[in-house]
Amino acid sequence: RTGRTVQEWIVERRMAEARSLLLGTDLAVQEVAARVGIADPGYFTRVFRHAHGDSPRTWRAKQVRTA
Repeated sequence: RTGRTVQEWIVERRMAEARSLLLGTDLAVQEVAARVGIADPGYFTRVFRHAHGDSPRTWRAKQVRTA
């Protein structure tokens, strides 16, 4: 038992993969969304922002600046 719903677990896994793709590739946000199984880039951005406090593009830029 994880204390999370299946949906929450799926979103967490997708966001982990998205972070990896954002840091390790130069793929566009739309392509990252598609690769983690989210067809709507706008929805992906909303979910990512909810999970991380920034849009995927802003999050990536901040990570690059601090690396």
